[in-house]
Amino acid sequence: MRSTSENRPVLVVDIGNTNIVCAVYRNTQIDWSVRLSSSYVKTADEYFASLNSLLQGYCRDQDQEAKALIPRDFFACIALGSVVPELTRIWKHLFRKYFSAEVYEISALSPLGISYKVPNPSFIGSDLVANAYAAWIKYASAAIVIDLGTATTLQVVSKTGGFEGAIIAPGLKTGAANLFSSAAQLYELEMVSPPVLLGTNTSEAVLSGIIHGHAFMLENFVQQLKRQYFDQHPLLTILTGGMAELMKPLVPSVDLVDKSLTTDGFFLALQKLLANN
Repeated sequence: MRSTSENRPVLVVDIGNTNIVCAVYRNTQIDWSVRLSSSYVKTADEYFASLNSLLQGYCRDQDQEAKALIPRDFFACIALGSVVPELTRIWKHLFRKYFSAEVYEISALSPLGISYKVPNPSFIGSDLVANAYAAWIKYASAAIVIDLGTATTLQVVSKTGGFEGAIIAPGLKTGAANLFSSAAQLYELEMVSPPVLLGTNTSEAVLSGIIHGHAFMLENFVQQLKRQYFDQHPLLTILTGGMAELMKPLVPSVDLVDKSLTTDGFFLALQKLLANN
């Protein structure tokens, strides 16, 4: 990374409602990532203990000495994106206490060159901003981005970096959990590709309803968006999020899966901010 001659790694932290993804970037490439559960009862010290332990393994993989505590100057800088204000405060405290790196918080107000259709885009989630920016910069194309997280989001970014808007729907696992908790005779199932469309037992029927139902929703949204934004042709459709590999075969309009799109977006945004300084 051009901001530091020592070529120290960069930490990206993406805080979501269900998970916190921590990723290490070195030489502009993602080098390591880990997923932690989002918890409102954990302290900054407890989060650091988990992160520090996992980073020991990363250091050993890099043939580096694994010390009891990761050095304060281990990271050149930190990119933070969050949709959970309470956890943002906890992680900022963690960064101040345990690292000397400067923290860059990425949001819709960050000067990235993205244009919005509203005068004050501060309400737009940082994950949507990161996805839009990564799709625009990495693929140099207008794109539909589908992110399968706690919520399923679809958004359109134009070929000139315009944030056209977003759709937010219940996530795959969120909808399934609500179904299981509300129906006494249904039980939680592993989220796998349904073997049939019409199930002949409860498990098959539930899986088909959850997985195929979500896939049909996504495919219809994509087709409708392509018709509405016909002037943006070709409109690349990118799938990301934890369930992306499962869903891709079931959504014919998806062009590619990019599992690191969101963290890549935060890292690319960080590079942009550093270049602006």
